[in-house]
Amino acid sequence: MQSSDKTILQLASYAGKLLIEAEAEGYRVERTVKQILEVANVNYLDVYSSASGLFINLEESINDQQSDTTTLVVRVQNRSNQIFKIDRVNAVTYDFIDQRINAEEALRQLKAIPETEFTAHNNFVSIFILIMAYIALFDGQPGDLVISLIPSILILFFLLSDDNFGMNSFLINVFMTASLSFVLPLIAYYVTDNFNPNIVISATLMPLYPGTAFTNGIRDAIRGDYSTALTRFIDALLTALSLALGVALGLVLSNGVITLWN
Repeated sequence: MQSSDKTILQLASYAGKLLIEAEAEGYRVERTVKQILEVANVNYLDVYSSASGLFINLEESINDQQSDTTTLVVRVQNRSNQIFKIDRVNAVTYDFIDQRINAEEALRQLKAIPETEFTAHNNFVSIFILIMAYIALFDGQPGDLVISLIPSILILFFLLSDDNFGMNSFLINVFMTASLSFVLPLIAYYVTDNFNPNIVISATLMPLYPGTAFTNGIRDAIRGDYSTALTRFIDALLTALSLALGVALGLVLSNGVITLWN
């Protein structure tokens, strides 16, 4: 394989990896990777994407009797819903396909995408505004809006510290929601009753539910990619189960503390 084709292969695999990490639909990943690889000088290419990996197979003719086959497997372990990344990968891909940039520049721009993550301040403000919006939707009171600062801080703490705990996302979600549903009833009972803990807990859970993953699973199923769809459905189910389990555990513990102290 020529050096330029190797760069294009590297570009395609990295673009696919970013899309899978951002929880893009399976057909979108395969289409993007194929569009990039079609620029290379290959006779045959096949791409298969799943929720946990990317598989690329290329065949390039050396002469009339020989051909060079290249197979690449990319493993993806961490995924999160990041539409911004999907948009940036699409923009760079089409710039490369339309020959506005070369493969080296496209690869450089793709590698810069993970460095443009939102800051902790931006994440906190976004989480806080989103929780307040759901509180307003649930007909909450001003006290509910003020107390929503606490779950916003707890969510941001767990999101920023998930790598330091050495636990998987299921356990992180359990501990995060258990902390919320444990602290808020205690505050309502011992500190102030000027808010409804049920509304605040419900509003806090809404941004955490895997609606995008479930929707993408439906879209993959409609397009016939049942294996990827099933993976997304199971992933969404486990996420929802972890949130429900954490809330139940926190409420049981908080009720136990209140009963014990009274």
